[in-house]
Amino acid sequence: MLMKIWNRLIELWSRWRSKGTYYIGGSESLPHPMNREEEAKTIDAFMNGSLSARDTLIERNLRLVVYIARRFENTGTHIEDLISIGSIGLIKAIETFNTEKKIKLATYASRCIENEILMHLRKTSRLKSEVSFDEPLNSDADGNELLLSDILGTDEHIIAEDVEKKIERQFMFSAIDLLEKREKYIMECRFGLNGQEEMTQKEVADMLGISQSYISRLEKKIIHDLREELNQPTA
Repeated sequence: MLMKIWNRLIELWSRWRSKGTYYIGGSESLPHPMNREEEAKTIDAFMNGSLSARDTLIERNLRLVVYIARRFENTGTHIEDLISIGSIGLIKAIETFNTEKKIKLATYASRCIENEILMHLRKTSRLKSEVSFDEPLNSDADGNELLLSDILGTDEHIIAEDVEKKIERQFMFSAIDLLEKREKYIMECRFGLNGQEEMTQKEVADMLGISQSYISRLEKKIIHDLREELNQPTA
């Protein structure tokens, strides 16, 4: 299913790139965002199984991808790559959006898009050491430098304190990708990773229909396995 969405997204990008409207602006620019009423109706249609509504939500939020991607232009990664990576985050945001969380789609999607780009930058920096959390990415309207650490947010919103004391947070994101699907989802929910809202052990347990004690044991095992993985010497 995601592959079909991705192919559709590539088709859209190709169409606008051929018109010279890859960046926002101009009479033939990317689709305008929906107003609140239109977005609410489209989200409701998607929640009721409409695939065309899902595609519409993706298409009408492409400007958000470009806007966020351009904030990372000074990291050494080509803008087209940043937009492609950010688009994956947008797709994930649309697919996992939960109206019961009482959060705006744009807010949730922004977090997912940023996280997707940041994970790519972390993986890149691990190999090339080109990206620093204190490296200026761009400047705001007042001329203040925008740092990678500013976009990343506070530490407590990314990973549990006891884990963060012993391993670097950028490696944590890479290691989580190595987990089994269920374990990865639990960690994302527990620590608010990859666009998921941070949840307590009880909330995760209730959502998955399992005991809190099981979540606790599994969490300890996952953290232990991650530590072991991160302590392995690199080739």
